[in-house]
Amino acid sequence: MLSNLVYLLPVIFVVLGGMVALAAEPFLRDENKHKVLPWVAAFFIALSVAALYYAKTEALLNLYAMDPVRRVLCAAILLCGFLGISGLQWTLGREQFKGGEAYGLMMLATSGAMLMTQAIDFVALFIAMELTSFPIYALVGIRRKDVNANEGVFKYFVSGAVFSAIFLYGVSLIYGATGSTHFCGHVLEGRMAIYSVGMLFVIAGLLFKAGAAPLHFWVADVYTGASVAVTGFMAAVVKVGALAALGTVWVSVLVTRSGAEAVWNLAEKVTVANPSKPLFYVVLVVAILSMVIGAFSGLAQKSVRRILAFSAVMNAGFIVIGLLVPNYLGKGEIQMGPMFYFLITYAIASAGALTGIAYMSGKDDCKENLEDLQGAGRRRPFVALGVAVCLASLAGLPPVAGFLAKFTLFTEAFNADLGWLAAIGFGLSLVAAVYYLRIAYVLFAPAKDDKCCGGDHICCKANYAYVYLLRFAVAVSAIALLVISARPALALIG
Repeated sequence: MLSNLVYLLPVIFVVLGGMVALAAEPFLRDENKHKVLPWVAAFFIALSVAALYYAKTEALLNLYAMDPVRRVLCAAILLCGFLGISGLQWTLGREQFKGGEAYGLMMLATSGAMLMTQAIDFVALFIAMELTSFPIYALVGIRRKDVNANEGVFKYFVSGAVFSAIFLYGVSLIYGATGSTHFCGHVLEGRMAIYSVGMLFVIAGLLFKAGAAPLHFWVADVYTGASVAVTGFMAAVVKVGALAALGTVWVSVLVTRSGAEAVWNLAEKVTVANPSKPLFYVVLVVAILSMVIGAFSGLAQKSVRRILAFSAVMNAGFIVIGLLVPNYLGKGEIQMGPMFYFLITYAIASAGALTGIAYMSGKDDCKENLEDLQGAGRRRPFVALGVAVCLASLAGLPPVAGFLAKFTLFTEAFNADLGWLAAIGFGLSLVAAVYYLRIAYVLFAPAKDDKCCGGDHICCKANYAYVYLLRFAVAVSAIALLVISARPALALIG
């Protein structure tokens, strides 16, 4: 058992980083909290990345598992967590926020998302979900005097509590049907209907966390209420955790229904007998609704946070298509490499873009509308270039990884006799490209007003101490998108 704990070292380091940040915060002066704590968090994230090298394919007490897919997903979560920490440092330092507990909370949420990707037991998954959710509730409402933040955290907390209860009710039904909380428990005779209802509730809970339609009602308001830096963290880290868990649950439910051997290694290709048509249609409905609502709703928005909120909904629709490839309905074959590659590229691009926008959005993020951002990229070209690379990936433009992700996913959908669905996805991705490219154009358009904004501009020397981590993080995210485009085998597809 102790030898297996090495596979949890990446999570342990992140948790330690969060605890150290929380413990050190009361002993630091207010003016030093945002100069010290982000670097402490970044150090422990670096340790966690190094520890991933030793994380081999293994299961721990039938609760958590590690394999090549999960290792790459955890690496993506850590990069997005690093982006979130750097954006938070700039935001809170610029606003002279007196508390430093936000860094510890963000580290704990990062550890929860990593555990979500590794969970192979419903109780373990629920604990990981709550470890992710509760710190984020606090992060969304950290601006206590902001009306939008108060509204956002109220909606997120109440709806999150409801869907946590729904998830748990589903787990209780699954336990009643199988006598186990493991993902691949054997259904007892005559209890398949109970198992199916329970699994539907569990999937609903995960789709809520992922922000997929028709359970996306909270996304726009919560993303708008949170600071831009926290929005980027939520859009990436929570979505990776939720959709990675959904992929594991998807494989387990198909294996359980067909009576095959338990499977927990996501790198394996799985073939099941008699694939369920109702589940197939559930995925289709979620995919189509998410893509349509996300693509067209985003066109009407002026706020970058709301644009990328609906982008999150739309990309959830793209990603769940990966549950049906390479040929779910015809041959019962499932290989989710394209799905996870898409998920990784989306998460890095979304977190990188919003972290860069946080740098340019003004105090209290009051200048994150398209009109207010006009020309901001000309004043901050280094970060704006990284943001442009991330936006190009979200739009699916070559040579960035987002192009290869969409090309691979749609090609696999065609091969699975889902050409019509791939055509819809391709058309809607062109619609969505309009608002991604609009943001990039606005950043580099001639500025209407080049004056400093109330001491917020980088010309204020007091802000220099908070910017180095952010610049480095955005540059790393842009480079990562180019690297995994040139060498896609690094991120799950060959």
